[in-house]
Amino acid sequence: TEPQQPPVGETKKLLENPIVGSLVVPIAIVLVGALIIFGVTKMLSTDRSYKDLVRELHSKTFGNRWIAAYELSKQISAKKIPNEEVPWLISNLSEIYDQAVDPRTRDFIVVALGSLKTELALPVIQKALNDKDPKVQFSGVVAIGNMPSTFPIEWTPLLQKMRETKDEGLRQAIILGAASHRVKDAQADMVGYLDSTNPSIRYAAALGLINFKDEKALPVLEEILFLVPPTTKPEPGQFGANETVGLQLNILAALQKNEWKLLNGALGKLIATSGNKLLVVKAQEALNLLKN
Repeated sequence: TEPQQPPVGETKKLLENPIVGSLVVPIAIVLVGALIIFGVTKMLSTDRSYKDLVRELHSKTFGNRWIAAYELSKQISAKKIPNEEVPWLISNLSEIYDQAVDPRTRDFIVVALGSLKTELALPVIQKALNDKDPKVQFSGVVAIGNMPSTFPIEWTPLLQKMRETKDEGLRQAIILGAASHRVKDAQADMVGYLDSTNPSIRYAAALGLINFKDEKALPVLEEILFLVPPTTKPEPGQFGANETVGLQLNILAALQKNEWKLLNGALGKLIATSGNKLLVVKAQEALNLLKN
């Protein structure tokens, strides 16, 4: 039985629902990429090498190529590719991407290339940003956000896409990617998104603005820190308990990384009032570090 790929809507929810764990923005992007790789509902075990999988990608027709691309993305994520073989691999995947009719194949190729974190993969990843399939575009944005900030990334067209797209998941991915790369031209847009009626966009913008130490984000950041998750099953579009705590932990980690002390008072109040033990411990750790 072939593994089932997550539907487009579920993939977008990876960013619409905050990541659980004490993560800063760049790591959040990494984890999103990992979730896309491992988001297939039925895992395949294989002894085939990456070269076997590349040969299969070259030989398979429409039906099964994406499965080989998926398996290859797992191997790359597990860092099973020797450095000296990376140029050969990218050359082959670039050719396969251009030939692939099934968007699932292109999607997993982009995820795989993003995991390599090499400048050599940028041409294909940037091509994916304009793919006709929205899921491939999404994976391309996540891959860009996961790249080192020293790479020559063209942010102007990405920011234009962020402003114009009707796809909220794609917009949020670009916000987080631009924040992780500290793209100054995105800061004003993020400030504008603080007034968004979509809480996922509003909260992503506030989280991203920590990297700029922008005080305009403080009210929304305080709102997030004191969110009380629903005790029953959340409504569609509403954050559940795990998502809420995950977002709060993201904020704590980002505050520490940026050594931003303007929320120290809010952290003290959070420690005194929160009933979540993990959140209290992490908030106390953050406050102790920020006071020093």
